[in-house]
Amino acid sequence: ASTSSLAYSADAVVAADPEPMEYVRVCDAFGNGYFYIPGTETCLKFSGYVRFDVQGGEALGRDTDLDGDGDAFDARSRSLLRIDTASDTEYGPLKTHTEIRFNYHGGYAGPNYASSGYDAGTDIFLYQAFIDFYGFRVGKGESAFTTYTNYAGNVIQDWVTKYGPFETNFIAYNYDNGNGLTGVLSLEDDRGEGKGYMPDFVVGIGYSAGAYGVKLVAGYDESMKEGGIKARVDGSFGGFSAFFMAGWNTDGDRGPNRFAAWSGDYALWAGVSAPLAEKFVLNTQLSYDEADNFAAVANVDFKVVDGFTVTPEVLYMDNFDRKDADAWGGMLRFQRKF
Repeated sequence: ASTSSLAYSADAVVAADPEPMEYVRVCDAFGNGYFYIPGTETCLKFSGYVRFDVQGGEALGRDTDLDGDGDAFDARSRSLLRIDTASDTEYGPLKTHTEIRFNYHGGYAGPNYASSGYDAGTDIFLYQAFIDFYGFRVGKGESAFTTYTNYAGNVIQDWVTKYGPFETNFIAYNYDNGNGLTGVLSLEDDRGEGKGYMPDFVVGIGYSAGAYGVKLVAGYDESMKEGGIKARVDGSFGGFSAFFMAGWNTDGDRGPNRFAAWSGDYALWAGVSAPLAEKFVLNTQLSYDEADNFAAVANVDFKVVDGFTVTPEVLYMDNFDRKDADAWGGMLRFQRKF
């Protein structure tokens, strides 16, 4: 054998040391569902839902002939993914929240359905992406004018009498003294509707004690030089919960502004949620504004198993630019949360 082949055969084969195995650790400092990103002290959580809606009737059906009335059934699907991160710092938790919506709608939605992201065909869009730190929240999400007083009940069609804007970029500060007193101050982008560098702004204050709470919020639309004010009272007792909310437009004669999105000077909303049985909850909402628009909504939330609900809902609308005509609509929602 040659010298080179002998040298080659004498070389020892050295196996690489195995990489240490790193297991995913549960992070319970920020609530259920978080785990540590391997190699970091940042906690990560995935959540969301898959939803299918089918609906019909004059108020909710697909408007195929564009006359303002639903004349065919409508179906739409959504997959929503939320990504949350959190970590401890010397100044408190540093958090982020991201929400991505994947929607499919088979046809033209018409004027009766005003839900963001439900255009014809398939769309993917970033609904929320913001950072929370030391009480400050910056990024994209829903307007504080809407979120501070919460949605108008536990019905699906809570938007019939509009109660504020949704998507916006913002810089906000949220205050909570831990004893029931809260507040919010938010500078918001009016999505190109204004002129110059002045943002819209929202300010709110609230107090809760036990089963009861009250909140007041005001928003100023810089482009219209007008705004809106909302007040809300919540209460719960014996498994029941109820709310009453009122809104006022600083100049309803000029029409709706970004915050006072209803018709006329004032609008009213009220609703009740009540358990009917172990797996059934009844939710209702009534709304009315100065233009004599009236809506009544009711549904029954049926919890089939943990994480999976089926919800039939009925909507009645009167007036709403229909020359005093009334309209009915119904829908069925299937939703799996994770």
